[in-house]
Amino acid sequence: MNVRNYCFAFLCISANAYAFEPLNTDDAGTVKAGGNQIEQYFFSINRNGSAQQADIITPGEEYVGRTDAKAFPFTYTRGLSEKVEASFSATYYNEPSGNFSKFSNYVFAAKWRFYEDEKNGYAFAIKPSVILPAGKQQQVTGLGMAAFNYGANLIASKYWEDFEVHINAVYMHSPYNTNYTVGLSADPNRTNLFIVSVAPVWTVIKDFKIALDIGATTNPPTTEQYLSHYALIAAIYSITENIDLGASYMRTGLNYSETIAAQASGATRTEVGVTWRF
Repeated sequence: MNVRNYCFAFLCISANAYAFEPLNTDDAGTVKAGGNQIEQYFFSINRNGSAQQADIITPGEEYVGRTDAKAFPFTYTRGLSEKVEASFSATYYNEPSGNFSKFSNYVFAAKWRFYEDEKNGYAFAIKPSVILPAGKQQQVTGLGMAAFNYGANLIASKYWEDFEVHINAVYMHSPYNTNYTVGLSADPNRTNLFIVSVAPVWTVIKDFKIALDIGATTNPPTTEQYLSHYALIAAIYSITENIDLGASYMRTGLNYSETIAAQASGATRTEVGVTWRF
């Protein structure tokens, strides 16, 4: 959103929200009524030799394998009204490969901005989602869970002239096919997952934003400590009014020193792509 004051920013939230990519934290904005949005990204995960099974659970981009991964997440979003949007997501995995489909993470979601304060620049939204079951061998490799997953994200956003903050609180019910391993691990997994995150975003110059995104999530393996953490930096450049280029770099670990300090993180993820509104 290219804004000059918070009132204008808030009034235009539905038309110009950058939504999900390349951050983990979502914002309360929705695609304008009758509008469309396509997000096509590429990410590369480096496991750094870590024994930690799971990276941060990003709804729609779950990967709990123990090897490196390269994938192309895609999301299509349609504005149903000025306050409601619906979306469909899928991910194509170039790596790892095996005797399974490279397409996974089929997600259906809807976002409803149920409260807004135009004068003070506040917005609140709820985003329920359903993730279709992955294949059994996809679960074994870590490309998803071979069972229906569902959840909801409670979103709060605050807008100033050149600065905005987004806060997410997510619950995911993530059962899996217990007859098969998850990410090549036979350890039992927690099925009730919680994620909390915050993302401050600065407009540095016209059409260019930078963001910091930090959070914590339930660590799925029951044999490991309860929480995992991440820290992410991102940049968003609007080359036109309707086309954004985004890039981010994320580090994950069992504590924040691993995500920020020079010591080795549990894993890293580099992501780059484009958002097109039409």
